[in-house]
Amino acid sequence: MKSVSAMNKLYIGNLPIEADEAAVRQLFAEQNLTVADISVKRGGYAFVDFPDQSAADRAIDKLHGYSYCGLPLIVEPSVANKKIVNVPSLQSASTTQLKEGNNDSLPGGWR
Repeated sequence: MKSVSAMNKLYIGNLPIEADEAAVRQLFAEQNLTVADISVKRGGYAFVDFPDQSAADRAIDKLHGYSYCGLPLIVEPSVANKKIVNVPSLQSASTTQLKEGNNDSLPGGWR
C-alpha cells in the first residue's frame, strides 16, 4: 500500500449535506484530478488525499471557489498541514495571576 504524505491532504468545505464519497469522487474526476482517498464527513466537508503535492495544488487551483450544487467550495490544505503556534491558554494566565497574589484585581471583588 502506498503511503500518502499529510502535505497532500486537502480540506474540502461547503459541500452539500447530502454529498457522499461517490459524488465527491465524481467531482474530482470531472476536473481530471486524480485522488488517492476520500473521507466525507457529516456536516458538508471532506478530506481528500492526493498522490503528490502537484495534484493537490492543481485541485486547489481548479476547485477553490468552484460552484458545486450552487455552493462555492472551500479547498485548502488540511489543518494537519498548518503549523501550530503554542499560545498560552487563558486558564493558565489566570492561574499565574492568582499565584502572584494580586487579589484586588479579581473580577467582582472576590477574595
